[in-house]
Amino acid sequence: MSNTINVQGSYIDVHDNQNVYLSVDKAEVRMGNNDGSMVEEEKAGAPVPDVLASEEAKELMESLADAGILTEEGQPVGLSGAEKGELAMQLAMRLDISNVWQVFGSLWGMKPETLRAAFNRGRDQKKNAKFQDRLKNIIG
Repeated sequence: MSNTINVQGSYIDVHDNQNVYLSVDKAEVRMGNNDGSMVEEEKAGAPVPDVLASEEAKELMESLADAGILTEEGQPVGLSGAEKGELAMQLAMRLDISNVWQVFGSLWGMKPETLRAAFNRGRDQKKNAKFQDRLKNIIG
């Protein structure tokens, strides 16, 4: 029996007559057994797509992990939706990935259309321009 709960999306928690609004990109909650030991961890998230299995892709993902943009597993670290979209687009252009939103949406636990929309919204934001410059220094 698994005691792992994977959540994703937006939630409203009503507690003591107060609303708490939560938006979760992706999370995992692990609960302990009655004896206090932790349940063995399950792997969450989609496997790395084949288009990211090349040596060039691995090197890019490693460089992004070293810069603190991605985890070692290829998951974004503290990025906004617009930044995730920009990162996906930059990687797709560099690695010649045609189905960018499907590949990175699946990898990052997002709907492809949500990732694409976030990318489009962020195109004119000053914050996103700074992130683009940061990516250019890493990705080239």
